[in-house]
Amino acid sequence: MNHLSAYLEAIGIVDGVTSQSIACEVCGHTGYEIVVDSVATTEGRFDRLPVVACELCGFLYQNPRFNAAFYQAYYERYYRQALFGQTQPERDFVLDQMRRGEFLYRSLAAYLPPTGHLLDVGCSAGGMMVPFARRGWIVAGNDPDAAYAEFGSKQLQLRIDVVAAENMRLPDAQFDLIVIIGSLEHAYDINRVLALCRKACAPDGLLLIEGRAFGYGVLNGHFSHNHRRYLTIESIEMLMLRHGWEPVLSTDAPLCGPTRPGGVHVLGKASTSMSVNALVDLIPVRWPEHGARTRHALTNLTGFVGAAVSSAHVTGAPS
Repeated sequence: MNHLSAYLEAIGIVDGVTSQSIACEVCGHTGYEIVVDSVATTEGRFDRLPVVACELCGFLYQNPRFNAAFYQAYYERYYRQALFGQTQPERDFVLDQMRRGEFLYRSLAAYLPPTGHLLDVGCSAGGMMVPFARRGWIVAGNDPDAAYAEFGSKQLQLRIDVVAAENMRLPDAQFDLIVIIGSLEHAYDINRVLALCRKACAPDGLLLIEGRAFGYGVLNGHFSHNHRRYLTIESIEMLMLRHGWEPVLSTDAPLCGPTRPGGVHVLGKASTSMSVNALVDLIPVRWPEHGARTRHALTNLTGFVGAAVSSAHVTGAPS
């Protein structure tokens, strides 16, 4: 872990940290190529934390991955302070959440029942649920950040559980719409999160996933260290099919409004889950250019590795 020491020191968490190389979270393939070798940490600083692309499906993710205790400590103690300079939500942040929720409702209205049950996974202060609640929806959210969740519970009168998404306890087959707006890029175990969401999804329910880390990184010219993975439309579609949603809308249109540029959205309807083997067979048919197109978009990023560095033959690959 020597090459990661500078990163850990920049973050301020060095004790009890371990790391290991992981397989692709989408298709399970173990081969990857390093495509970006450094990410933005503090203001104006970049440290080595490799971002790799799966050789099979093109999925982008940080590798190696640290132990769960590291991420728990980071998000509980440092994330909001580093991002916003404080640990309590500001009024403008909450108002922006509400406006984004209004944009989202209007964007999805043609797909939604008049009322229903909404779950917002990683909802922060919960402001995006407010426009749905005002229209008669029964809403629930969760977030591991206790201060933000408490604000939404007390000030907005919302039901928000303080819990990591991997540890959600949800009723079976209840939610007509589940939204994960950017939070899936932060989660520790996305396959567990999506499995829990599928179990809680109503028979004809919908799942909306927003990915923003990839597009926002391209716009800014660098990736942030805050994201465990960098979702594209294609990788979201793959995850949905694997876990039992059929994509019905895939778009880079700003469904949640203009204040968070670079986002992509996929809306899926509950269906039958696809085996990993079936998904692997589908990749060259449905997304044949995903890897090449993604790599091309990265060429101007700080830390871009021009010649692909493969895990199969490079000394010092993440381990």
